[in-house]
Amino acid sequence: MKLLLRGFTVLFVLAVGGCSYERTYVYPLGQRLELQRICRSVSAENTNRFMVLLGKIYPLNNDGHTAALEEISTNLEDAGYFCGPFRLRNAPCSIGKNKRIDQTTCAFSR
Repeated sequence: MKLLLRGFTVLFVLAVGGCSYERTYVYPLGQRLELQRICRSVSAENTNRFMVLLGKIYPLNNDGHTAALEEISTNLEDAGYFCGPFRLRNAPCSIGKNKRIDQTTCAFSR
């Protein structure tokens, strides 16, 4: 009986304490959504780099020919952008490497 009472008490405390966590949803920022929209269009041009100049989008290829995308424009700042995993601080290390590009030590490597 004593063991059963302790079991119900522990179960009650876990049920009350475990359900108090409230989930929240963080909406993506407008700039991030705009960048994703442009990256979809730029990836159709077989590249992952682009430049914004006066609201026009120029995909950057290695062949040297750059023409603005006619069908879309943007309100992003004039700069060069990169589509893909660009947060190198949290990137996994390459095979056989112990340091990342920014010279920080890897927590793990593949």
